[in-house]
Amino acid sequence: MLTTYCQSLSPALRRYYRISALPCLLFVVAVFAHEWITRQVGVAIALRYVFALLPALLMAWMFALYLRFLRDCDELERRIESGALAWAAGITMLSLMTALFLLDAGLLEMTAKLAIAALAFVLFGSYALVRAVLHRRYA
Repeated sequence: MLTTYCQSLSPALRRYYRISALPCLLFVVAVFAHEWITRQVGVAIALRYVFALLPALLMAWMFALYLRFLRDCDELERRIESGALAWAAGITMLSLMTALFLLDAGLLEMTAKLAIAALAFVLFGSYALVRAVLHRRYA
């Protein structure tokens, strides 16, 4: 099943998955390192900054690779990716607005950390879901 899936990918998407493996792995390691560093007592502030910003820098690297992938892909694939990005942005904006009004009305209680994590989940989850639907639709 995995072999069939890999063979069905476009050359641009295969290349993107291959070149983004290292930054993805480094991102996961950086997230765990950040989590560990923040739990330690007496760690220098400069080191805390490094481990707090490192995952964002690695995410920026992955985003740059994604932009390169968009340049390399064909028109249909670019249309699917653009549609998925537009839908994900819209869904996330609506979720953000809804959450803000619910928080303001006192109908929703949540910490800032949980709210940001939820929005990240909405953004990435909606992108993945819409992208899968569009791939199925155009395949």
